[in-house]
Amino acid sequence: MSETPGSLNKGSENENTDKPTYIVESSASDNGKDVGPPGIYASTKELLVKYKKWVIGFIWILVTAYFIVGLALKLKTQLSDILPFIFLYVFITGRIAFYFFPTKPLTSRIEHVWETGNRLLFGRIPSWAQYTLGGAALLALALSVSLGLAVPEGESRLARMQSLLGIIVLTLFLIATSKHRKHINWRTVIVGYLMQFCLGCIVMKSKWGSDFFTWLAGIASGFLSFSRYGASLLFGQSAIDSGAIAITMFPVIIFFASFVQVMVYLGGVQWVLQRMGWFFYKALGTSNAESIVASASPFIGQSENTLLVKDYLEHMTNSELHACMTAGFATISGSVFQSYVALGVDAKNLITACIMSIPCSLALSKIRYPERDVPLTRGTVAKISKNEREANVLHALGNGAATGIHLSLIILATIIGMVSLIYAINYMLTWLGNFISIPNLTLELILGYLFYPLTWLLGVPRKDVMKVSQLLGLKLISNEFVAYAKLTGATGGVPLQDSLSERALLIAHFSLAGFANTGSVAQVIAAVGSLAPSRKGDISRLALSSCLTGALATAMSAAIVSMIF
Repeated sequence: MSETPGSLNKGSENENTDKPTYIVESSASDNGKDVGPPGIYASTKELLVKYKKWVIGFIWILVTAYFIVGLALKLKTQLSDILPFIFLYVFITGRIAFYFFPTKPLTSRIEHVWETGNRLLFGRIPSWAQYTLGGAALLALALSVSLGLAVPEGESRLARMQSLLGIIVLTLFLIATSKHRKHINWRTVIVGYLMQFCLGCIVMKSKWGSDFFTWLAGIASGFLSFSRYGASLLFGQSAIDSGAIAITMFPVIIFFASFVQVMVYLGGVQWVLQRMGWFFYKALGTSNAESIVASASPFIGQSENTLLVKDYLEHMTNSELHACMTAGFATISGSVFQSYVALGVDAKNLITACIMSIPCSLALSKIRYPERDVPLTRGTVAKISKNEREANVLHALGNGAATGIHLSLIILATIIGMVSLIYAINYMLTWLGNFISIPNLTLELILGYLFYPLTWLLGVPRKDVMKVSQLLGLKLISNEFVAYAKLTGATGGVPLQDSLSERALLIAHFSLAGFANTGSVAQVIAAVGSLAPSRKGDISRLALSSCLTGALATAMSAAIVSMIF
């Protein structure tokens, strides 16, 4: 049967392949060439690729027009609506601007000005003198702020000095146990402490800082609360209103993991973190790779943050690996943020603690395990690894949801196992204690005495030290969720926070805001080790040290906040 010239016929199977070929009969227009089946999608994609810059520019014009009209109409006048609107436009504009214009000329100019200023100011001063003067200036600043600020009713400046003593003792302890004491980069330490102190002052002692972080906490909580709609579709509104921990927590984790994975696919996460990493790399003198991981930790968690630099993990120095893991242990992630808020923990304190822990985790890690080698990404900008598995946004959404359900199941199993084990241990300890006239012997009581000195050094009033120290110990051997649940009374009984002073409650909120616990150590070894199999031995050796350093980083944040309370 004959076909008209130019029509598509399915030919015989090729002898060397099982795939069918499409043959176009010879005509004046196509000369008998093999072509694939035509499609609208392929043609559209080709046009978008060809005119990509024009399309992006047109989208920006539409976004700008909408932004101008939205502000001009003044239908939304509340600051809580205007600020996110402005931030969203600035983010989109910046993302598009950096697509059209290379960032290298701008960053090179900033680096030149930065290096020239450093050379003019400090070029003739020996390094030891710079660090001595810097440390003395930092101490003088801390003393002047702590002693100069007005003291709230019922508090005293002596309590602030108690926290300052704690910061000094913790620093000296890390110096004494440092792996390579002579190689400590004091610039990283001094600038890291200064950044952490300034953040604490902004949040605790300035109205605009407090209002901004309160607003930020409200935005985060409001966004994550959208997970209730998906959960109510499956479980019903009555189940959501019941306040059960699993119903409250797991939908948030799945929703946030899906959202982050979509943003990673679109490139938004990489764009933000690359610039945050560059800032910390320039300010603290750390390598770009570890700076990116530290910047990402409060947002995407300790198991996922190293995925961003997976191409560099095999080549990282031990100091870099230690810093990356410490950053994960020193913060909590956005996926579990709403879970703690649902327990009754102050959202502003959680966000502040996580942001303060970024420079602090790098500073303390570089004391505990200083850099002796030359990192691959020192002096260069690390390229964030992009997941190539996703074909489109829906694929990314599905992968994120899978990650979220996996994390939810791990948390579920950990909570059930740890809480049950703690009750079993308490039963055994109480039974044994009755033989020696200690009827109330429990794991919390033992941990309370073990962590008593550390808790006192953070600035906790004497009447509350035992209660807070029990929470710190519980968090280290189980996890922060169990500790927060005991603090707020979510596990039953009278909430511990009702009997704490305002200062003690503030310190508890900050010092518990981290993933540093024994269960997370195994999780991090497995997660990071799977990305860098040849370094699994180094990761295993460094994990426990990183966990303890991360725990001290959250404690340091609590002490700094207490010092200016």
